[in-house]
Amino acid sequence: MAKLCSSSLGALVLMVFWGSVAIGQAAENTWSPMETIRWSNDAILAVLAEKDPLDAEGEAQIYEVMDQVTDFLRMSRAAIDDLCEAETEKCDEWKGVFSDLLRIRSIKGLGRYRAERFDYLSEEIDGDKAVVNCLAYYKGDELTLDYELERDGDRWVIVNYIMDDVDTARSYHRRFTRLLKKETVEDIIQRLSKRIGELEQES
Repeated sequence: MAKLCSSSLGALVLMVFWGSVAIGQAAENTWSPMETIRWSNDAILAVLAEKDPLDAEGEAQIYEVMDQVTDFLRMSRAAIDDLCEAETEKCDEWKGVFSDLLRIRSIKGLGRYRAERFDYLSEEIDGDKAVVNCLAYYKGDELTLDYELERDGDRWVIVNYIMDDVDTARSYHRRFTRLLKKETVEDIIQRLSKRIGELEQES
């Protein structure tokens, strides 16, 4: 199933994630994967247009939108699950901390990309999984943004994203695989926790 439409974006576009509603309106359970992406994009852009620079209230509003459409824990599991066999007692902690890092990075990554135009190219649904393919444009540059979604009950949630062919889950999986050759799981948890603390201190 393919669709093509364009949106003019006069504000910041989220680094990775983030379709024509007020910010207070919740995502609808009946929405398709593409409608879910479009709602979250539009809702977050509405916050960015009102909160410039972004303050604590604006961050809380963006978190509220992202939490409705993104499953950070599933994203974390995709990167870590098959690396946990040797230290199962630490797996849940590792996945939880990494999930928290993914969530906070989605806020602190604001401003890395600006777009004048956003094309929603296609929506492919295969059972309980879906992919929404998008393009973002800025000053002649073109960035591909592909969202992977899964059903969560009667709604769709983002579980991974791919920017210019860089797969988030697979990229972190490779990074963690390298780290495990020289560090323990506890070392990695401490590394991730430290990074969360650093990001929380950023204005």
